[in-house]
Amino acid sequence: MKEKINTKLLLKESNAEDSQLTSTTDIPNVYGSKGEKWSTPFVNYMEEIVNHPTYANMPDAIKDDGKIQWEAPSNRSSGKYQFTHQKRRDWWLKKAKEVGIDSNSDKWISRTAKLIHPTGEKPCKRCGRILRIGYAYPNDILINKIKKSLGNDFIFSSLDQINDIILNAFNQFGDKVIGIFSKLLSTPTIKVPQFSSDIETFINWVKSDYIPLESSLLSPGVMSNPPDRLDGFHSFNKCCRGKADKGRSSENLKSYTTDRRVFEYWSDGDWIAADDLMGLIRTRFKNEINADGGEGLPTADHIGPLSLGFCHRPEFRLLSKKANSAKNNRMSLQDVQDLIKAEKQGLDVVSWYAKPLWDLRKNDITNDEEALRLSKMLRDNQRNALFLFSVLLEKKMYFFLTYFLELGYADFKLEFVNLRIENFLTVYDSIIKEKKYTKYTIEQKARRIRIGFEALFAYRDKINRHLLLVNEDSVRSTVNNVVNLIRDENYDCKYLDEQFEHILLYSNDTIEHELRLLVTTITSNKIEVFETAKKILTTEMISIATYISAMWENDRYLRTEFILD
Repeated sequence: MKEKINTKLLLKESNAEDSQLTSTTDIPNVYGSKGEKWSTPFVNYMEEIVNHPTYANMPDAIKDDGKIQWEAPSNRSSGKYQFTHQKRRDWWLKKAKEVGIDSNSDKWISRTAKLIHPTGEKPCKRCGRILRIGYAYPNDILINKIKKSLGNDFIFSSLDQINDIILNAFNQFGDKVIGIFSKLLSTPTIKVPQFSSDIETFINWVKSDYIPLESSLLSPGVMSNPPDRLDGFHSFNKCCRGKADKGRSSENLKSYTTDRRVFEYWSDGDWIAADDLMGLIRTRFKNEINADGGEGLPTADHIGPLSLGFCHRPEFRLLSKKANSAKNNRMSLQDVQDLIKAEKQGLDVVSWYAKPLWDLRKNDITNDEEALRLSKMLRDNQRNALFLFSVLLEKKMYFFLTYFLELGYADFKLEFVNLRIENFLTVYDSIIKEKKYTKYTIEQKARRIRIGFEALFAYRDKINRHLLLVNEDSVRSTVNNVVNLIRDENYDCKYLDEQFEHILLYSNDTIEHELRLLVTTITSNKIEVFETAKKILTTEMISIATYISAMWENDRYLRTEFILD
């Protein structure tokens, strides 16, 4: 999520006699070819690296046109920079000697690149997503082992760091995952110690000991590539490695369809209760029959898809993995009827930004085709809501945005009373809640903030080929009014916004730690000016809903194919 780099601070650390570059003001921020620009976070990262004292005296770092010469391939046969590759290899030889790595040893150059890298992570040239350079991500073998051990209801991405995966599993399944992952992470060359029920110690060991060992079960977020690249690493991260279509790699798409989507879609609802219930389906109801009659363990189906703006709430239908995957973000007539029934029982089923459109059209649905049509409309509406959030992000309204993440749900532990399955649906008499305040509460809140903002930054920079953007000027005007209202009424907002900006944009490996410290200072109580601002934004979403609803007979929603963007 690093949006910009403070190169001035870096330059203060540099030795002017050793550095080739004393200012970045003359470097154009336009890089790319064949109509595809390099991502802004990556260009900012290049400026940071070329100015960093670690890379001082890098040969041919700046070309005659003032642009950074990031790439120095070995196959140049002519021109001024024909021998840059070899000159940079010589530079890496000297650097290896400087840091005590024998240039005759195995993988000496890649080991040098990893050792000297100042942050341990970098953004992708294509999509801008920041990944660690180390072996921190599960490979296919480990992914299959995790799925086999924890089942299909535990959903994660190959772009999630292994420590995040373990913590998420702990939050869903409890202490037993420590023993499970201790076995899963073991290899012939790495013996995992016993950690009993101490999840914090286990995760810290994974970060500090296991990941640096470059386990055969993990893969790097970025492959080494010195001396071809100035920093010694491939320009494309794991998310886009080897893919030509911008932002459409299978890895990139996976990151939008995991359990993280609860945070990425900024869904309303008791996310703690819903997560707990998903875990119980996996453990307590694993022998139940699926509603579709399909084979395999039951999976928890959101009756109202999160991608359409429905709440992440503790009610699920049991579906087979195949049926759940096929449903995707489509609703059926039965789904609409079940959602309306839940509303009549006094339950909130849809997030605030989708409720206006849902209320306008829900009673018009009489068959599956019309339910699919409404699904498409709600998908467009959800994308417009994310645009509204992204404009708030542009205005640096970080504290206000966290208000929509409903962090207060993490303050409670709960118990479902008389939990059972009826007609393939989860049913219970009540939920007993008890106030809690533990280190895991803080972990959950910090993770929700991090993932939610990662999604917004990615959405802001993502090229969306199918977006129907409604009332852009009106949205921006409304956001300006909200910004002025909040900054006039809430004096703490500016300070907290600055704290969030520092953490989200400039923190690297410490982002989770710093967020955990900050969330302890944030109240879970309602804030009057935020409630007023939310009402103003709701009025804007009503206008958007009215526009989309009026397109009921438009071919965009009548055609048979379903747009997935």
